[in-house]
Amino acid sequence: MAAVGVLICGYNQEDARTIKAFLDKTLDTYVIMVSASQKEDMKIIDILKKGPEERFEDEETKVLMFLGFSEVHTHMALEGFPTEGGLKRPIFCSLTTQNQQWPLRELIEHLAEEHRRWTGKGA
Repeated sequence: MAAVGVLICGYNQEDARTIKAFLDKTLDTYVIMVSASQKEDMKIIDILKKGPEERFEDEETKVLMFLGFSEVHTHMALEGFPTEGGLKRPIFCSLTTQNQQWPLRELIEHLAEEHRRWTGKGA
């Protein structure tokens, strides 16, 4: 099976570990976790090239980007995402040929706006 991973943004280290443990167990595979904390001005592709780092910062908007997930894995992650202990559900997305060239800040703004429209909260 090909490697699967997530780009994660907006979670502190404890929450990131909880998410990783959930994904590893649910998908029955080792999930590579790439932190995007403090990288707002970097393009998504450059964050991914840099690879995993142990820097996790709590931020208002939380994003989890699926990397190499099958449709089944995506569904399993969406359905079972843990919310116990006050873990806030992120805005989920997948890597695309378009968004990999965007700076992280632009991706977060786009996803937050899209989320507001879908949930009817604002604009």
